[in-house]
Amino acid sequence: MLIETADGVISGRGKNLEQLIVASNDVAASTAQLVAASRVKAAFASKTQERLEEASRAVTGACRSLVRQVQSIIHSRDNGEEERVDYAKLGDHEFKVREMEQQVEILQLENALASARTRLGEMRKVSYRED
Repeated sequence: MLIETADGVISGRGKNLEQLIVASNDVAASTAQLVAASRVKAAFASKTQERLEEASRAVTGACRSLVRQVQSIIHSRDNGEEERVDYAKLGDHEFKVREMEQQVEILQLENALASARTRLGEMRKVSYRED
């Protein structure tokens, strides 16, 4: 999934940068699960287990670095796209209209976020039942 997402971002086939963060976090989480599961099966002081844990730390570090870089790109992109308005120069009515529009946008985003979190919770409940 990480490779497909990165390929989509690089080639511009509609994958967005946030998907890259999600895929990277998923790789880090899956790696941690693999290490935890292998600890149960590994012999005490196993060299293979030590190498696996070392590789896991490298994967986690690489994922963390990727997330930081992508967040930096997103931040740069978002700052470049923002509309620059000198609010001090707006009239009282126009200022109040823009303020209310911003509040509406924030509420819409908060509602969308709450709905997305609810859907994700439901999806995770189903996946836990299947495991």
